[in-house]
Parts: sequence; structure tokens; C-alpha cells
Amino acid sequence: MINLHPFINLHTHRKPQLSEEHVVRNSYLLPIDVVKNLPYDVSCGLHPWLISNNHFEQLNHLEEIIYQVPNVCAIGECGLDRVKGPPIEVQLDAFKIQIQLANQYKKPLILHLVKTYSDFLAISKKIMVPCIVHGFKGNTTEANQLIQSGASLSFGPRLLNDLKLQEIFIQLPLNKVYFETDTKPITIDAVYNMAAALKNLDLVVVRETIWNNFARDFNQ
Repeated sequence: MINLHPFINLHTHRKPQLSEEHVVRNSYLLPIDVVKNLPYDVSCGLHPWLISNNHFEQLNHLEEIIYQVPNVCAIGECGLDRVKGPPIEVQLDAFKIQIQLANQYKKPLILHLVKTYSDFLAISKKIMVPCIVHGFKGNTTEANQLIQSGASLSFGPRLLNDLKLQEIFIQLPLNKVYFETDTKPITIDAVYNMAAALKNLDLVVVRETIWNNFARDFNQ
């Protein structure tokens, strides 16, 4: 009997929907007691949309969560957004501090990047831990630049019906990708099944490869 690895859901806003699903649930900056009681891996971070005027207080709270809660396996989602949020200079300041925390506590980064791939690439050498761009929907050049910088790319429900994104995905090495459901009401196996079909691979191979990526990047 084949021992199947779980479906890694790299970025979601809800608890596991499948018995064979391993989630990294986004928990923003919830109170420490709440995060402690979540019975699965979580990521915590200061989303660029939610940066306040006193973001240093927010980031101090983030560090307290990281320090006190063992099931925080990553920092994020955090990053940069030129469409929504405070001025990019403020976002950069908050993001750089979160990079420092990730390096200090050896936590991978789950990244929110909207029209800011070039901004990210300009500071990517400061990152000493694995990082994953969640919900990637850029072009081929951007995908290759991000991977060359050391990042992995996570694909969500858009992979099911975005033909251009499918063409990009087919070209990428499977050991540099993840899959996620984000906020969408689908189950993670639907994204895995599409990925396997696009790559013309057995689903077992895809599950094993993504699990190996997770083990590599999250010290599992």
C-alpha cells in the first residue's frame, strides 16, 4: 500500500477541509491565546493592507507571538502592495522588520506581492530563510526572476482556469512551487489535480514533491 503524503495547503484562511490535508493557516496578528489554541500550523504576519500608523506596536506583538507560540511555522502573509495599503515607504519599513524577524527566528516568509516584484527583488538578498510568493499570478520573466532570487511560488485556484498562468506553471520546476486555497471555497486537492494534469504527472508524484518542498523549507 502506498503511503501518501498529505496535501500541503501553503496558505489558507480556514481549518483543514480534508483528512489528508496539512494547512498553514493565515492568522494575521490574532491574540496569542487564540493562536496557541489553533491545532495546526499557522503563519502570523503584518499584512501590508493592515499596517497602522503605529506599526512598531504591531510588529512587537508579532515578535511576541513568534516567541511564545510553537505552532507558528512562518511569518506572513507580509510584503508589499502598490494597489492597496499605506505609502510604499511605510510598507517597506514594516516588511524589512519582518525580514529581520524571519532571519532571527529562522521562520520562512509567506509573501504578499502586488505589482511589487521589482521592489521585492531589490531587497531579496537580505532574506536568509526560505520565502514563498503566495497567489503568484505574474508573467514568465517575473516567475524566473523570483525563482532565481531564491523564492518559491505558490499557485491557488486561479490555476484551474487561467490559461496564461497554466502555461507559466508548466515551465517551472516542481521543486520550487506550492499550492494553496487562500480564501476561495474549494478544496486543495482540486489544485493538485490540475497541477498533475498540466505537468502530465501522477498525483502521487506531485504530492510527494510538494511534501519534500515543505520538509525542506519548513524543517519538517
